[in-house]
Amino acid sequence: MTICTAIAIIVIALFLIPVLLESSMYLLIRRPGLLRMFSRRFRNSISYLYIQGDRKIMQYQKGCGRYSPDLGYTLNPGTFTYSEIEFTNEYHINSLGVRDTEKALDAPEIILLGDSFALGWGVDAQETFIKVLEKKTGLTTLNTCVPSFGTVREMIMLRKADRSCLKCLILQYCADDYDENRLYFQNGNQPQLMREETFEKIVNYFSRPISYYPGKYLRLKIRKKLDALKPAKQHAATGAFFPDEVELFVHVLKQNEDLLTGIPLIVFELSGINQTNEFTKKLREKIKTPGQPPFIRDMIILDIAGRLEENHYYALDGHLNATGHAVAADILCDVIGNLRKHS
Repeated sequence: MTICTAIAIIVIALFLIPVLLESSMYLLIRRPGLLRMFSRRFRNSISYLYIQGDRKIMQYQKGCGRYSPDLGYTLNPGTFTYSEIEFTNEYHINSLGVRDTEKALDAPEIILLGDSFALGWGVDAQETFIKVLEKKTGLTTLNTCVPSFGTVREMIMLRKADRSCLKCLILQYCADDYDENRLYFQNGNQPQLMREETFEKIVNYFSRPISYYPGKYLRLKIRKKLDALKPAKQHAATGAFFPDEVELFVHVLKQNEDLLTGIPLIVFELSGINQTNEFTKKLREKIKTPGQPPFIRDMIILDIAGRLEENHYYALDGHLNATGHAVAADILCDVIGNLRKHS
């Protein structure tokens, strides 16, 4: 083999390898069913590319979200369709700005608080675990979940809801709630909400068409590798003490004791297929510590994620599919049934 031939082979390889890598990633993102064949670690790497490069953010799409001075935003009352590669669903939003009927606002017996995992991102309304639970128990329910809401805004939303006939409160926690809860604690128990002009700028930015260009996914992978090499960001208040996620979660609940006292409170975490049970484990330990108020001590903590399998999540998007919601509904139905027996 001559030197010229060797150089030619190297040049061709340097061109073909990136092309093959990019083509493979492009194919897998557009044929997510193929991802089931690969390891979770590999699926996570492809899911990251999709989330960073292709997935829209529902609440920041024009016509899907609206500004709210005391919540930052809610969903936009009316009807809209939200589509991603793995699903297309219609959303009917009531006057409160949540995915439920107007009738559901009238004295619900069960209120659900949470973010996109409990909202039913990727499934039809009747497939969400809260509406399956309503059908199974005969109790009226209200789904107040809004994408990316943390515990702080969930409590504000609860204050807006009709609680006159409330028999049970269901609260879904997500690891993403940490930042919202930390800022609330850091700023003297004051919610940190965006201004209207900020919301409008974000909507204008994220409502732009998402398009593909050659090398898009390789660029995202390289950027991720480079970001991993950067030193971790520190909080502006260097050396400041911030409690862990369980402490912050309980802190927010304690600031809303008037809302939560005397009502059965069911709590569980849904943060995606890669979540651990650390939050659940630590929360169960926390409620047993001396000095906790009764509504904290009596909290019902579930490990729903521990009963979910990989096929209960969308392979690419990562939210629960209809079968995942059905599993969650069955677990909640058993708990609600026990509460009714002992009430």
